[in-house]
Amino acid sequence: GQTKGVTMNVFFSDSRPDYSLVLTYVFILGVQMFMSFDGGATSACVDEIKNMGKWSESDLGLLGSLDKVGMTLGAVCWGRALQEVPAKALLVLGLGLNAVCSLIFGMLPVWLSMYACKVLMGVTQALQIVFGT
Repeated sequence: GQTKGVTMNVFFSDSRPDYSLVLTYVFILGVQMFMSFDGGATSACVDEIKNMGKWSESDLGLLGSLDKVGMTLGAVCWGRALQEVPAKALLVLGLGLNAVCSLIFGMLPVWLSMYACKVLMGVTQALQIVFGT
């Protein structure tokens, strides 16, 4: 008898396209794009933030780094939650919370709300990082 080689085609099976891999790839790129936008939006607003209040250079530096603090704090919690709760539900929750925090950050120029929103944005972004690994 003859042995036939087995080939795997990730995009098509049984002549029907499988879009789940493509959609997952697009989702991951989209999340990274919005995470990068958040970091760039904060640095682009530094002059405006500094002019509206009594913000020192160290205050602005803290504001810029608080999302990384949130990522560090949130990663462990999201790792545990992804073991217990369906990932799709958590991803929708995380993206929704990120959008709400971004709106609050932009609309309430009070230092406490801006700091809290930056930490929460980092916590929600940690979900995408943990899910991707």
